[in-house]
Amino acid sequence: CPLAALGSETARQSPEVRRASTRHIKAMVDLVARQSPDWGQPEAHERALLTMSAMVGALLLARAVDEPALSKSLCDAALKYLTPA
Repeated sequence: CPLAALGSETARQSPEVRRASTRHIKAMVDLVARQSPDWGQPEAHERALLTMSAMVGALLLARAVDEPALSKSLCDAALKYLTPA
């Protein structure tokens, strides 16, 4: 995921790069929100923001650690709480 790999570097890039990143992130959030049964409501958008943040954060942390078991646990925990029962 480019967001997990380059997110911290994007903040130091040119306005054009940041604008392109913003458009991409907004499109991804909208895509996630459209999967919600209450799409179009503020709650769906908020939940999509949380989902994207958790996915990117979990991936970033999973890639950062040097213990495969911890890496898997980070991804599994995110999936557990983000996947509907």
